[in-house]
Amino acid sequence: MVALLPQPVALHVQAWRRALREPTRDAVPPHITLVPPQSVRAEDVPAAVALLERAATAAVPAVVTLDGAGTFLPDAPVAFVAVGEGAPALEALEAALREPPLDRRTHPFRPHVTVAQDLPPDQIEQAARDLAGFRASFPLREVALMEEGDDRVWRPLRRVAVGASELIREVTTSRAASVALFLLDPPRVLLGLRTRARGRRYPGAWDALGGKPEPGEPLLAALLREVREEAAVEPLDIGSLGCFDDGERADAYFVATTWRGEPRNESPDEHIRLEWVPMDEALRRSMPPTVRRALVRLVEVVGGTGTVHGCAPP
Repeated sequence: MVALLPQPVALHVQAWRRALREPTRDAVPPHITLVPPQSVRAEDVPAAVALLERAATAAVPAVVTLDGAGTFLPDAPVAFVAVGEGAPALEALEAALREPPLDRRTHPFRPHVTVAQDLPPDQIEQAARDLAGFRASFPLREVALMEEGDDRVWRPLRRVAVGASELIREVTTSRAASVALFLLDPPRVLLGLRTRARGRRYPGAWDALGGKPEPGEPLLAALLREVREEAAVEPLDIGSLGCFDDGERADAYFVATTWRGEPRNESPDEHIRLEWVPMDEALRRSMPPTVRRALVRLVEVVGGTGTVHGCAPP
């Protein structure tokens, strides 16, 4: 069970593996191992697939950063790129996969990307030195159950999206009954802790700034009003993250990276407090399903490109 590296990160890692003449470079794609290779009887494969689907669906999406390198010498001739941000989410996912038929472990879990193995120790050490400055980041989108073929090449048998939910559907913004905004100060995002008043949807959960439009009020006008009322700021660039329906109502989400004013909690009847939260940590907090889906979309945008393309408010 692995988290396959997405492009272009996988391309860069594979280039290093080829330059180092890493023995498994053509048999195993660049990845983060979640469950080590082990034999599974044919009749147990459906159970392994079901375990993957349960664990991945319940898992917390995250931004994963690769930062620097190290080795497992003298215990093992392995040079690796180290995982920084995102490690807690990977650790939680690995723990959820410790069930039959994939419960066998021989070493403590340490998330990493193997770049060289089964080479002389001096080459392993040199590889780690050469990769000391390696930096990359990407959103953890999916995990895969791998199968080794007769040709000794490992290929995905089943891929499952991380944090997937069949209950949430993306719909057109014209269906939106409410609108919300993430203020983004990379790598932090502003979240509000909802009050626990009786009758509120998802009391005590974390969400974005926003609310429902007033009768006849355009969606973006409602967004600006709600953000001003709740946080005393005026967003200057607004980018769409999509509109998501949880089966009860559709919520439209936006993001802004610049604004006027200093955010403060102006609506204590709506939020107990506002808090700047690293995106990786934010995804571990309790939040409504559509908020989580929109935050995952934001992680994909920022993790994939490092920028957010906005539009001017009306």
